[in-house]
Order: sequence, then C-alpha cells, then structure tokens
Amino acid sequence: MRNMSDKEALADIRKGGKTGYGVIFKRYAPTLRYHLMGKYGIRSEDVDDLLQEIFLKFYKSIPAFKEKCSVATWLYKQIIPGVVADWFKKIKNKPEGNPGLPPDDKDGQENDDAQKELECQICIEQVFEKLKRDKSKSLLYDCLKDLMKQAQGRSIQEIAKEIGRTPGATSTYFSTCKQRLSLYTPLQECWKYLND
Repeated sequence: MRNMSDKEALADIRKGGKTGYGVIFKRYAPTLRYHLMGKYGIRSEDVDDLLQEIFLKFYKSIPAFKEKCSVATWLYKQIIPGVVADWFKKIKNKPEGNPGLPPDDKDGQENDDAQKELECQICIEQVFEKLKRDKSKSLLYDCLKDLMKQAQGRSIQEIAKEIGRTPGATSTYFSTCKQRLSLYTPLQECWKYLND
C-alpha cells in the first residue's frame, strides 16, 4: 500500500502485518539519517546500525504509543534521545566539546535551539511527504530527495553515479535544486523555525 497513512501503518503493525513497518521506515529513515549525522555528529558508517536500534525501539514502543502526537514527534522526542545516549555510552567515545553529543546540562538556549531544529526537521519531513504525494511537484521532490543524500554525507561522485549524471552536472543540478526549493513556500515556512 503505497499511500498508507501513518495511522493505517500503525494499525497494520498492531495487527501483526509487515507492510506498515516498511511504510514507516521508508517514510522516516531518510530524514532520521540526516538528523543523526547533523545534530549528533554520528559518523555515516554508524548511522545504519543506529537506525536499526531506533526502529526496533519504536516497534517495541507501539503498544505505549497512544497517537496523541505524530509518529515523527514520537520518534524525535521519545525514541531518538534515549537510543543515541545509550549508543554513546556503549561506544564510550565521547570527546570533550563534541557538539554532536547530547547536552548534559539543560541550558535554556541549547534546549531552545534543539527544539527549533526538531520543529524544522519535522516540517521538512512533512514537506517531503507532501511533495512525494503530489505528482505535479515530482521535480521538487527529486531535488529534495537528492539534496538529502548530500546532507547525509554522501559525496557528489557517489550521488552522480546513483542518479546517472556526471559530478559536474550533479553540482549544477544541486545549485538549481537549491534555488527552486528556496522559492517553495512550504519549505520557506520550515526555515522560519531556525530563524525565529
């Protein structure tokens, strides 16, 4: 079911179906990958392992999830912080001053910044899903999808090979994409969270 909503996906999971889990994973994994690398400084080679832990914990938490918030909010606020904290404890690799580590203190400014970033990420995620459903905006959807690959730390050469372009053409394509996306009103709304 390609257009299964989050609510339908959760209902499918609760009935023991496998389709719903795949829908949730495909819907949220790309932006979670970006979030883990950007906010927490997780190395790209470690992200997939962490994503597995996040989605496993999410799966186990479904009975407690009462749907009073969105799946995105549940993942970002209830699941990710604990999984990331456990992961850093497990690897015992906490260099001093690493901005990717979750803050130990509850400094107001850091909390405000984290909240704004979370709201921006959720907004971008919602725009991504909206573009995915709107066939008339497939060009913008492809742009955002491909730019997210770059944000995840993939090289221009890797992305160029995957999308069938030369590295030079891919760089030009990304410039054009950034320009188009900067004019797209729903995304402009997302950037406001960071500029407030």
